[in-house]
Amino acid sequence: MVGLFWALLLVQFVPVLLRRGLTGVRELIVRAATSGLPPEQWEVAISRMHVALGTTFAVGILLFVVQRYLGRKLASHGGSRPS
Repeated sequence: MVGLFWALLLVQFVPVLLRRGLTGVRELIVRAATSGLPPEQWEVAISRMHVALGTTFAVGILLFVVQRYLGRKLASHGGSRPS
């Protein structure tokens, strides 16, 4: 699910990144974080959006590494099963 979330984010981020660069991506994040909020809450919403994106990215990397580790460990033990 984390991978699907990031795939959907990349579908939105890549065209903006190619057209307007990192500034455009930041503007997209700010627009998404502040939509529907009063202006006095914008700074908190933007900082929380950055924390949430960073956290999901870190969790995704961690899950990928754990999956690779467990896959290799199970594959090495799979050949020694009794028949």
